[in-house]
Amino acid sequence: MEELIRELNDPSNQSAPERINEIQRQIQRLQREKTAWQLGLDLLQNEDATLRFYGALTLTIKINADWDNDALGKDEGMRNYLIEALVTNYTRLVDLPDSNFVLRKLSSTLTALFVRADSGWRYPLRQVLACLLSRHYVAAADLPEMGRLLDHAQSCAYQQLKGVLMIAAIMAEDLSSHSQSSVAESKLMSRAAANCSDAWQLFRFCLARMTEKEPAASSHPNELFQLLVQATPYWASLLKSQEATGDSHVPQQSELVVKECIGIISNWFEDASYTACILQMLISLQQSTPKLLRESLPNFPASITASRKAEEMVDRLTQGDFDSDGILYVDLLETIMSQLDLTKSDFLHTGLYDTIIRTLQRLLRCEGVAVIEDPVCQIALEKISEIVEGSSDWEEDDQAKTFVKALATDACQACLHKIKLPTEQMSNDTQDWDMDERLKFQDFRYDVQDFLQSAFTVLGSGLIEEIVGLILSQGPSTDWSTFEAATFSLAAFSDTMSSDPNTYDGVITTVLSSQPWTYLLRSGPVVPDRARQTGIRFITENEGYLQRHPDSLVMVLNFLFSSLHLQASASAASRAIYSLCDSHRSILKEGLPQFMGSLATIGDLGEAERHRIYAAVAAIIQALPSDDAKMEPLSQLIASVAQALAVLDEGRLDGEELVKGCIDIMQTLAWIGKGLRSPHDQPVDLEASHPQGQVDFWINGPGAAVQTSILSLYGATLKKMQAHVDSDFIEACCDFIKSGFPEDHPAPFKFADSTALSLISELVHLDNPAIDTTLACASSLLASIAPASVPAAVRKLVYLVCAGLQQTLSTFHESRQLPNTNFASSSLDFLARLVAKWGVVWFGVEDSEGTAAVAFESGLVVLADPDTLPRRSAAAFFAAFADFTVPDALTAFDPEVPVRVGNLLRQFGPRILSLILRLLGGECARSEIDSLTEPLKKFVQKQLMLTKTVLREVVKPESGVMSEKALQATTLEERERFLAQIEALRGGRKTNDIVKDFWIACRGSGFGYIA
Repeated sequence: MEELIRELNDPSNQSAPERINEIQRQIQRLQREKTAWQLGLDLLQNEDATLRFYGALTLTIKINADWDNDALGKDEGMRNYLIEALVTNYTRLVDLPDSNFVLRKLSSTLTALFVRADSGWRYPLRQVLACLLSRHYVAAADLPEMGRLLDHAQSCAYQQLKGVLMIAAIMAEDLSSHSQSSVAESKLMSRAAANCSDAWQLFRFCLARMTEKEPAASSHPNELFQLLVQATPYWASLLKSQEATGDSHVPQQSELVVKECIGIISNWFEDASYTACILQMLISLQQSTPKLLRESLPNFPASITASRKAEEMVDRLTQGDFDSDGILYVDLLETIMSQLDLTKSDFLHTGLYDTIIRTLQRLLRCEGVAVIEDPVCQIALEKISEIVEGSSDWEEDDQAKTFVKALATDACQACLHKIKLPTEQMSNDTQDWDMDERLKFQDFRYDVQDFLQSAFTVLGSGLIEEIVGLILSQGPSTDWSTFEAATFSLAAFSDTMSSDPNTYDGVITTVLSSQPWTYLLRSGPVVPDRARQTGIRFITENEGYLQRHPDSLVMVLNFLFSSLHLQASASAASRAIYSLCDSHRSILKEGLPQFMGSLATIGDLGEAERHRIYAAVAAIIQALPSDDAKMEPLSQLIASVAQALAVLDEGRLDGEELVKGCIDIMQTLAWIGKGLRSPHDQPVDLEASHPQGQVDFWINGPGAAVQTSILSLYGATLKKMQAHVDSDFIEACCDFIKSGFPEDHPAPFKFADSTALSLISELVHLDNPAIDTTLACASSLLASIAPASVPAAVRKLVYLVCAGLQQTLSTFHESRQLPNTNFASSSLDFLARLVAKWGVVWFGVEDSEGTAAVAFESGLVVLADPDTLPRRSAAAFFAAFADFTVPDALTAFDPEVPVRVGNLLRQFGPRILSLILRLLGGECARSEIDSLTEPLKKFVQKQLMLTKTVLREVVKPESGVMSEKALQATTLEERERFLAQIEALRGGRKTNDIVKDFWIACRGSGFGYIA
């Protein structure tokens, strides 16, 4: 072991990761052997600090992972030996003194020992201190009270006090993040609380020693103070647990000591050496015991926020100096404000929070770009926003509302300045932020928009007028950063302005007539990219205004089309063109020839931008008054796409260029289909009936030639891609196929049900790289076709899916490995959706038991496979099937259905339930528990007797179902109690909690391999 550790830490090996991994594996194997207990203790005696660290690490691992496996809980002699050896080594290393990293790791080892309920180690602080003072091991039975020990500690060395405080601090750190079941956690808290009085007597003693001599006078008191402050919040939080341990007089005494200590510690807040750790302590106390903190520090939080130190930190923050102390101080303010009831104005009348609110206002005006350079403005905005939103619940005559109006006005003014982009970031040519920085800044701007909407409820239309004033104030030399920020802010009120056009249409008209907007709409050459993009978004979000003022629509569309050919704004402009054409199609249909002509000018655009323009033209075609009128322009539109395929043929392309071209063609067709959909706000006449000729217009009537050309183009593109098919192309095919699903007949992209089924069926095979998308499309098909077409579609799709699953099973039985595709999981997802809605149709088919058997066998294979994501699909399928199995309901449809379902339950139910319980018995990942619990809940709800019969046998050792680890970690009585609990809950919400506790119990002591 020593040689391995030295080799692991040899700098010459750091460039050989494979060797490093191999050494680590060897060390880990040695650490899990039974001899590692003594090995760890021997390493603690080594002269090398690194080896001593590994000695502590090894013992920590042994306690956490092998305590039960090595039966230490049942071996009192070994336990006592281990406690004595660990405490003796720790006190020896404290006196040495050893390096902090060794002492901290050994403190974690001692904490892990304390966590073990059967370790018998009850008073760690008291015993460590006694051993340090006496300089030999003091057995637990011979320990005096902590008070007597401290009487003898008046002259002990700082190093010894540090050793005890480190135990207290590491216990606080490790126990506060300790994860156990609720019962075990409660017992651990009680045992820790039994040491609460010892801890606080120790803390008071140490503080008294330190106040005799200023903490900064030597390094030891400084370390002591840091450790003490670090430990304070956790031990303070144990006061409530201490109340439940016995005599109420003890916790009362402890509480007085706690308050005294917190007060003494806080007196050093002004000292720069301790400001950070005290702030961290105050944050933790505010989160865990806010009442205790208020009682410990009179006039809190004003006593801290009004201090000279706090004022200095805020001054530095506003000047753009965001040091760690200042950030921690802001975190404290955030924590305090987060715990106030802002739905009442009482907090404003106490005077305790005035300084905090003034500070939040100042923090919105710090120097530096929001969130890029200034990390505190977002927090300040959030807290002020919560105050403004909370004020909506205050009494109408509350005088504090005047204060909120002033607060909202000030914050809005600060935000309008804070969201301005720096000049160099306004242009794509000069901007230098990376993607993460741009996203963070954009998130802040959206937060500002949310705040402006909240402030509007307090300030009313005056807020909008102020924002508009910023735009109107721009003279001949426009400040484009201010213009862009104001336009972005005004967009926050698009819904408000659209809902009240009588009030706000005039405001929008004034804005669009302003000097900077006039220049923008005329595509002035010096308009920065971001100003143009924000202007485009403002237009998109105020479509209702353009519908009411069509005279502005032409000018806006001309601006958008001119923006198409500017790289920075092409995407936003194409989105806006599509959106406007989609929502204003009836107004724009007279301009269809011009729109058709624009298709000849978009060859230089990217694929996504061209697709949107095609969809925009298609939307205008859809608005034409009759199907006859749509035929010619639609034929021209399809012909232009066919021309692109002809170009591919002439170019004799192959490889990436061919794939790219075919995907582009297929996506263009899909977008045309999307554009041709009827407007979502078009009223539907539920009583209307269409003559058969009109229904068949695009299928068998005059428009059939158009639909045939569409399908021919699809087929030709698919054929050209067969040798190069990839997931993007399949997804584009599915988008094309389902583009007409939302439509009623007649519609050019609404194909006959049999045709749509044939298109999808052609894609259902094992080699499909996007089978998940394809089968999702198949589910959409079933939801969109006529009821009479559903049975044939279900039979066809189930047959294709199960045929693929059968091939997958054959491959598995030959190689004992599932193919490296997602066909099985995607198929199970599809069948789960199908069972939920069309289960009766599936099981109404004569050979449904055969296809279902294939699906169940596949589900069991996937569920047994270690890959977690496919397992969730199998669990969802079994849950859907169990939810479907209600005999009385099924008989009403077809008497044969419940018979077939019953046969499948008898054949597969026991295997499904057995495998699920094995996995939930500690054999699955924690992240899978909820998904695997779902089928168990459904079986309990819908098939209780079957579930009870099967699971009562499964939990017995002789069944051979549950893992050996689970059987060793739990008793038969515990497993049967678990079954009784989930049966009683009948699939209720708390089932998941019960299952999680059972999973943890089955993992045993090996769970949580903690180092």
